[in-house]
Amino acid sequence: MSVLLLAATVVVPGGAVAGQKRIGSADWWINGSGLIFAMAVCLFFSAGILLLKARRLGRLVYILGVVGFYVAGYFIELINGVAYSRDAYLYDLLFVAFQVLALSAYFFLNRRVKDFLVAY
Repeated sequence: MSVLLLAATVVVPGGAVAGQKRIGSADWWINGSGLIFAMAVCLFFSAGILLLKARRLGRLVYILGVVGFYVAGYFIELINGVAYSRDAYLYDLLFVAFQVLALSAYFFLNRRVKDFLVAY
């Protein structure tokens, strides 16, 4: 999925959409949005590889990848002048916090995950 996300930003004509604003392919890379998104995707891709190889570090990198997507989204919106209300950011922050807590509980407390990462 990470490869498809990155390919979509490079190959798909028409650019990307941030909020309600369409960003052309050239602007996407010139203003730095493409690079920020590419870094977030690469972090998430690395997490997938680490988890497939059953590395314990994969759990932390996956959680950081999820957070990285939200942080990248925030900076992409900021760069492109897409603004939301403060309430929307508060709800997004709460959602990210709950998602990180749920992922952390799954990756670090679930016996089957622990057994999988120890077995290899």
